Amino acid sequence: MSRLHALVTYWSARAKADMDLYKSVRAQNLAVLNIDERTEATVGSFAYKWEVQQSYASSTLYNMCGITSCRTIHLSGLLFRKPRRHTTFTRCHVILASGHLLIYQDTLRKRSGKKLVHIHHERIAAIDLQGCYIYSGLLTENDLLYQNRTFDSNTPGHNALPRIYLEDGWTSTDEDAMTTFVIWHSKSKAWFRSSHFVDDVKASQKSAAKDAKSGLEGKFETRLKRVSQLGATGRSVVFKARSRAERDHWVLGIGNEIEKLSGREAEVRVVQAGKS
Repeated sequence: MSRLHALVTYWSARAKADMDLYKSVRAQNLAVLNIDERTEATVGSFAYKWEVQQSYASSTLYNMCGITSCRTIHLSGLLFRKPRRHTTFTRCHVILASGHLLIYQDTLRKRSGKKLVHIHHERIAAIDLQGCYIYSGLLTENDLLYQNRTFDSNTPGHNALPRIYLEDGWTSTDEDAMTTFVIWHSKSKAWFRSSHFVDDVKASQKSAAKDAKSGLEGKFETRLKRVSQLGATGRSVVFKARSRAERDHWVLGIGNEIEKLSGREAEVRVVQAGKS
């Protein structure tokens, strides 16, 4: 129990320190760019590069651990998930680790809607990122199927109202599309020629001639590989973060995991051993 209590103390302090870092980075950027939080929601999404070139990016938030896999858990935190296009968002706890997105139930409620106090978070889904694609920003508007159409007379044209999350005091005024990202994976597969024979035609011809001459033709591994079929109906899982800053962190982390998985698919060829 003493060990468990130490872990609870550490992760509570760690979560608070991470949120304090988010707040300090945003406060520093607001001071450098001389804007307020409401304007930051627009400037951060649509401003030109030269307008925000003086902004600050923390090396603690965006570090090399995700690329070098120095930690077992790449990212973890709260997200809002919509498993299918025509469903509603539900709050869940998400863990990104080893090329998988593990989704756990956040809260239990009675039929009346009252929250039940519990310590067990059941795993409700797991997404294998192998062969998946991720996109975010304005491209997700069609996956939302709805948008916050509230009207604020102080800021015409800006639909989202200011939000505050009481558990840590984090605030956000970002539009729905700016806090959303979608993970898409195909339901069908197709055969595709190996990149070794697509990118270099001369190399493939020389390899085939060498195989026929040495009598090793047919002893190589297949030159076709199974890939996700594009242009076909797939499945989209929509996630919404609390702010654009958190969304960028999740998109970068998931993108790194997808790239690492694709890099592991090295094409191995059987090479003729030296003559004895």
